[in-house]
Formats: sequence, C-alpha cells, structure tokens
Amino acid sequence: MPIKFLEESHLTMEDLLKEENLPQNEIRLHSEVTGRVVGISENYVIVDLGSKSEGRIPLREFPEPPKTGDIVEAIVKGFDKETGFINLSKRELEIRKGWEIVKEAYENQLSVSGTIKRSMKHGYLVHVEGLAMFLPHSQVGSLGPARRGQKPQIVGQTFSFRILEINPKKKTGVLSRKLFQDEQNEARWKELAQNVKIGDIVTGKVTRHSKAGVFLSVHGVEGFLHRSNISWEKKVENFRERLPLGKELQVRVLEIIPEEHRLSLGLKQLTADPWTTVMERFKVGDIVQGKVTFLARYGAFVDLGDGLEGLIHTSEMSWTKKINHARDVLKLNQIVEVKILGINPVDKRIALGLRQLQTNPWEELKQVLQVGQKRKGKIREITNFGIFVSITDEIDGLVRKEDVRWEDTSPDLKKLYKVNDEVEFQIISLDFENKRIECSIRHCLPNPYVELRNKYPRGSVIEGKVSGIVDFGIFVTFDNGFEGLVHTSAMSKEQAQNHKKHFKKGDPIKAVVRSIEPENRRISLSLKDVDYALEQMEIRQYVEKDTRQSTLTHSPFARLREIYPEK
Repeated sequence: MPIKFLEESHLTMEDLLKEENLPQNEIRLHSEVTGRVVGISENYVIVDLGSKSEGRIPLREFPEPPKTGDIVEAIVKGFDKETGFINLSKRELEIRKGWEIVKEAYENQLSVSGTIKRSMKHGYLVHVEGLAMFLPHSQVGSLGPARRGQKPQIVGQTFSFRILEINPKKKTGVLSRKLFQDEQNEARWKELAQNVKIGDIVTGKVTRHSKAGVFLSVHGVEGFLHRSNISWEKKVENFRERLPLGKELQVRVLEIIPEEHRLSLGLKQLTADPWTTVMERFKVGDIVQGKVTFLARYGAFVDLGDGLEGLIHTSEMSWTKKINHARDVLKLNQIVEVKILGINPVDKRIALGLRQLQTNPWEELKQVLQVGQKRKGKIREITNFGIFVSITDEIDGLVRKEDVRWEDTSPDLKKLYKVNDEVEFQIISLDFENKRIECSIRHCLPNPYVELRNKYPRGSVIEGKVSGIVDFGIFVTFDNGFEGLVHTSAMSKEQAQNHKKHFKKGDPIKAVVRSIEPENRRISLSLKDVDYALEQMEIRQYVEKDTRQSTLTHSPFARLREIYPEK
C-alpha cells in the first residue's frame, strides 16, 4: 500500500501513522526531527529517532561521513514500506534554514558570509548557508595584492557579501562583494576624514603597484603615492623594488577628498626640497662627479646627491660622433665627471656636459681647413645619398652623390667605390657651427661642360633627340649624352600650346643654345630661335666667303699667290 501524505489525502497524520505503523512520536511529513547516528551503510546514515523508529539519510548529503553517536537534524521526507525506514534529508533542512537566513539578510540589507566553491563562465559559485548562489565577475570587488603578472586565487576562500537579488522558487540569488566593500569603505572614509588632516604623517602598507605609482592602505582605505612624490629625483624607475608589496612606511597626507574617495600621499615631502638650495651648492661651469642612474636615447641622468639629478643630453657627449643612445657612451651606475652647463631651479633641471671636458677637434680644424682646399682621404661610409670621407681621424666630410661626377648626377656609388678607398676631393662648404663639411670629387676633375660651352657658344644650333617630356618643357640629348632643357617659354606659340602631343620621345630635333652653365651643369635650349639662328649662320657664312673672295680678287699681291702657292 503506497504512502499517503497529509497533503495528498484527507487522512489525519494519526490515521496515516496507524496505517503505516509509524511510531507516534510527533513525526510528521516535512517536520524537523533530531536523531542519533547508530550506523552507516554503503549509501545511508542510519539515525535513531527515538522509540522504535529509525530513519535514514543519504550519505552523499554529508560533507564528511559522521561518526556513531553524532546528533543530526533532518526533515521527514516519507516512509519506505519495504525497509521500514523513515526517509530523511539533512540537505533540505539546511536549505530551509539557510533560505530563512538569506531571506532575512536580503530584506534587511544585511551582509552574509559565503565560500567560493568554483569558477563559472561569467562568475563564481558561492555557498551561503548551504545555498548555491552566484557571484558575477563584475561584483567580485578588490582582491588585494598579488604577484606581478598573476591573478589572485579566490576559489576556496570565504568572504562577506551583500545580496543583490533572490529567487524564492529556486532558493538561490545573486551576490556582490563589491557592494559590501563599498559600504565598508564609505564608513572608513568618513572616519578617516574626521581623524586625519592634510599635512599629517600617517603609516601605510603597500597593497599594489601601477605604472603611475603605488597604492597604500591607510586606516583601512586605499591612498595613492604617485611616482613623482616618491623621491626628489627626476626619474624614479625602480620604485617597485624600493617599495615592495606589504612594506610599511610613513608618508605625508597631501590631499583628502572623501566624497571622491581620493587620498594623495607623498614620501619625498618628509624631507626638504633640495632644489631650494641648489644655487648655493652648484654654479654654472662647475666640474662635479655623479652616478649614472638612467640611460635613454635622448641622454643620461646623473645623481649629484641629496635628491638632485642632472641630464647629459646625447648632443653633449661627443664633439664628433652622433650618439644614438646614451648606453653607447656610458653605463648604468658608472661614476662620471661632468661640467654644469645650466641650472633651472624653477623647472628643476640641471644641464650637464661630458664633451666639455675633452679637446674640441673642430676648433683645431678651423685653423687649417678652408673652402676650395683639395685633400685626400679614405671613404668611411657609403650611403644612398653620398659618401663620407675622412678629414681627420675623428671628423668626416660628406660628398653628395651629385658631386661625385660631372656627367652623372645620380651614380651608383657602391659600384664606383668601396669603403677604405682613397679619393681626392675639394672642400666646397664649411659650417663649423653645425659641424658640417661638404666636399666634392667632381671639382677635382676636368669639367666637360666648359669644353662643351667652348664648342657650342651662345646662338649655336645643335642637333639631338627628344629624351624626355615634362609639364614645363622637353629635354633634348645631344653630343654623346649631354642633356639640355627647352622650356615651353622657349617654344613657338603653336608648340607650347600642346607640347606633349607635338613632341614624342626619340624625335630628332634642332635647337639653339641659349646658355651653358658649367658649374651648375645646366644647358638651356630654344626652339623658337632656330630659324633666326640658321639665317644668321647662312649670312655669316656668305659674308665670310664673300670677304675671302674679295680679298683674293683686289689684292695687289694676288698674283704672288699664283706664283708662290702656300706651303
């Protein structure tokens, strides 16, 4: 005969107990009972409920197997007729009691304690009073310090939470550790504002690091120590090592804004600012010693003692070499001797020089080097824009690629030269202020444009081919590779109106030489003057021929030429 519970029939509990032979000791369906463990089978824990009644609880409902004699509480689930046991549930009683606690905490906005059991896709599973509840990632809150590059492990830890929402049907809910922390933090901030003033010296404990500085716990709230307030030194790169996690130190309160939860702290403010007395310690021109504390592309910082640092810019490290990085010249922690070039107490800057303690080879070169001077030197470097030739052991000059040959303004330098080849060159430009020397190889060679100008004086007619067509005119090649420009202004009106269609590359063409500039390798030609030039050439030739004939006909010595021919 199946069990009939009070909710499923009109029988009273007394009738039911009589029908099922249940002991009449206040054992009712869903009622709470207390019993003593009398035995443990493979799957159940046997509990003595008093009189002749015994119940059984599934073993899986115990986190650890109980011992004989332990007192347990459970809920009556029903009666097993075959075995005679009353089925009990310890887990359901825990859920019932836990739910009442959770419900009360939610309604009265109280905190609850829970243990994080495992990680889930969007958060964590938390056990609160025997109930499984959900903690979203966004509500985890601050987890405190952790090793660099690692996340704190919170599974298995117990925390306090506030309940955001509950689900009575499923007996579960959503938790927030962040809200609990915010509420606790709010109270601490109010207490801090009452007890601490700006300028006070307080004790803080390092809780975490950031790129900008260090966070410290002060009276239960988190304050921030910016890296610029750690030391009077300009650069503080190793503050993580100087202020490790967990370190306690005294700091000065610089700012308190409880409404914004802002607490600014200072460490260097515990000592006097050394920049207020810097002009008493140092003068421009002083030679001092210091320790290299930081190296960068732009220069090196040098510790001058008592929190004062100076910068050696890379431009002040060598008279002759271009320094790409300060480490090419100096080493970290190296003791160096430097010269003070400038002091700015307002901006807290000291400019230092390293090269000023060395002889300046440029000053010596001023006495011996002149524009137009010819020298010989070895090629130090070959680049796309030119070659560097040695002027002295430390100083180089630049020969731009257009100054290598007269005939070619863009030669392949790597095919013409090799590093360490010796070449002759001429100094064409000196700029000692900017430390630049420009040289030319072509100025040591005969200029073919001089010979060309002698061959084709102004007004000469040349024959060539169109070698290029551009917006402003055409280029004409003649006399074995020389190239001249016919500007559109030097064309006829008809030619200039549509010169790109009028001319084609490779067309034979006649042009008049307007000018040849040997130094600039510039040849200017004209098309509209061709006819006039040819006419002038014909007239000149006719006049010269007529003059020669007239001279031979009317000369009193004309007969002598016939008698005595020219040898």
